[in-house]
Amino acid sequence: MSFKSARWAVEFAAVQSLAHLVSRLTPATRRSLGRALGSAVYLLDARHRRVALHNLERALPALSSRERRAVARGAFSHLGRLLVEILEHKEPPTALLGRCRFEGLEHLRAAAEAGRGYFLVSAHFGNWERVALLQAALGYPLWMITRPLDNPRLEAFLARRRESTGNRVIHKRRAVREMVKGLREGRGIALVIDQNFGEPGRVFVPFFGRPAATTPVLGSLAVRTGAAVLPVFAFPEEGGWYRIVYGPPIEAPSTGDPEADAISVTAAATARIEEAVRACPGAWFWMHRRWRTRPDGPDDGP
Repeated sequence: MSFKSARWAVEFAAVQSLAHLVSRLTPATRRSLGRALGSAVYLLDARHRRVALHNLERALPALSSRERRAVARGAFSHLGRLLVEILEHKEPPTALLGRCRFEGLEHLRAAAEAGRGYFLVSAHFGNWERVALLQAALGYPLWMITRPLDNPRLEAFLARRRESTGNRVIHKRRAVREMVKGLREGRGIALVIDQNFGEPGRVFVPFFGRPAATTPVLGSLAVRTGAAVLPVFAFPEEGGWYRIVYGPPIEAPSTGDPEADAISVTAAATARIEEAVRACPGAWFWMHRRWRTRPDGPDDGP
């Protein structure tokens, strides 16, 4: 067994052990465990703590340093909550549905029932995994576009959870062809577009007043196919609850310039993400170097 394979086996065993532990805890204890894990990472992971505080200083300059630290701690705490919630996905959907409040479901129904396919766009905000899991349980399954984990055992573990209510996982390296196929079949295609996209073809759109390198796929395919673009966000609430909000669809312009129209869609979707993050900043992934790739000059960030 190679060193890499051995490391993957150890990582998988650790996650399985944690999942087994989580399954035996009460909901209140799970929440406490999640908060404790997130707080421990905040204290021990100096590099990502520094990234989060730098991002907050640039994105929300009106906050005091004390307020920024509070938001950063909250973001790490939420990350711990998210990990525990992913591991508890063995719970039946009925139990998870009982801890969610939905808003804007009429937008989802209209997009799905139009029969032309649609994009469900979100961010690493709240519990985006639970949105997809429960949407499928409600009768609106998705094709989920994901970046596979480096550890194939963990990737298979996570894919089983993602697909447990009827979704399908599609890896990014073969995604465009599959997305076009899915739209033609009237499917919902789930994308998260809030991470730095450093590859060729990236587009820069405003995010908290700064140009952010973003995938061009959503905008270009929305303009090309006419598919609806539906934003959704899961706002965390006390007691393990979520408020899952489907917003009105983003309309793709038709100016005769497909490239400009595609960037307009991408910018509009990113603006919706910013609105959600401003409303609940502790629920977003601040420890990611979102503005790492710059239009000109050196990489940004600590």
